[in-house]
Amino acid sequence: MAKNFFTHAFADNIRLAKSRTLIAPAVDTYNLIRLPKRAFLKQVWLYVKTATTAGGTTMTIGFVGNEEAADPDAFLTDTECDPQTAGMKTSLGGSAAWAAGKYFDKGGGMITLTVGSANATAFEGIVFASYVVIY
Repeated sequence: MAKNFFTHAFADNIRLAKSRTLIAPAVDTYNLIRLPKRAFLKQVWLYVKTATTAGGTTMTIGFVGNEEAADPDAFLTDTECDPQTAGMKTSLGGSAAWAAGKYFDKGGGMITLTVGSANATAFEGIVFASYVVIY
């Protein structure tokens, strides 16, 4: 006979979060979206509204928190962000370590955007995240 091994931990709604609009961000790391403990991050998007005009600008999307070392390209790598091309970029189907999703089981965290190599001149963009909190 099978043994019941239920958790009765459920999420009651989907949350879609949006960052502030990033306008010509300088080389740095930006904390954009705060996630609570027990958040299951399902997908991350980068909306490049206006592409950067600075050649050599690199950009990645990752996280800090959850009692882990920061991972600056956990969701979108530089190639996948492609700040020199306008459009909507998504983590799903990507090559980043946590592209398919991440569970913040040890503590809360934040989604980060890291600009490296050159300031993102003329860039304008927004980061979105879809997640649920499992209680």
